[in-house]
Amino acid sequence: MPRSLYTTLGVRRILRPINHSLKIHGISKTFKKVIQNCSRDFIINLPESTKKVLKKDRVLVICNHPSQVDVLLLLASLPHRSDTYLVAMHRLLSILPSIDKHLIPVYISHRINDFSKTDWKFNILKKFHFSPEYSKEVAHQKNIENIALAAKRVDEGHLLCLFPAGGSENGRDFLPGIGHLIKNLKYPEDTKIVMAHVGGTSDWDYLRIIPFVNKFLPKFRINFSEAQDISNFIYPEARQIPKLLQDHYEKWSLPFEPLPKFQYAALYLRSFFLFLLFKG
Repeated sequence: MPRSLYTTLGVRRILRPINHSLKIHGISKTFKKVIQNCSRDFIINLPESTKKVLKKDRVLVICNHPSQVDVLLLLASLPHRSDTYLVAMHRLLSILPSIDKHLIPVYISHRINDFSKTDWKFNILKKFHFSPEYSKEVAHQKNIENIALAAKRVDEGHLLCLFPAGGSENGRDFLPGIGHLIKNLKYPEDTKIVMAHVGGTSDWDYLRIIPFVNKFLPKFRINFSEAQDISNFIYPEARQIPKLLQDHYEKWSLPFEPLPKFQYAALYLRSFFLFLLFKG
């Protein structure tokens, strides 16, 4: 029997109750409870107009992807609906069997293996959870088919989540798949796009499962944009779409990006000097 994280001793005690909750309560309610248990706070900034779109419209949600927990944060912050789908790395399949029907897998292991520095958590996952490996040629063909399936789910009126920079080495550049997905939509004039930005995550988020450790780690937060017509991002060539959409996303998300360390220090010193100046 192939290795599975879901059946791994110790881990299964955590995953099985979550899987059971997914069956009963659905995606957003289940993961919101998980996040609330692992974070000292979970801040969601969601405009009311966007919330209405996310509840019932044909919509594509794109989000940044600085760490693995982003997937849970995004799904936890969405309004409840039973037709939510997620484009995700195929290695997530079977970790929580109840969510598999909502996942549209993409095959990017060959891309990650080519990185100059491989994520150590990715290597650990491979040791405990079996996922088939494919050549670049086979993976490419499977990705073409599943991007077409993702576009079909949107055309059917569902909500689809996508991390367009997931699998890029710098974690910022949008990959070509989102261009082909948008180009393949049959009803772009009746389809919305919503941008989301997660913050407060890090490579140390797995420590949050330890009692009281979450009290010392940053608060999770997620911001949503107003919904826009996806037809605004249709261009003659599919390969044009990712760059233009990325530029639009980066301009919108700039206020949510963390400040460089030297700017944090400057702000701290300014506050300190103002305190001394007005003390007494």
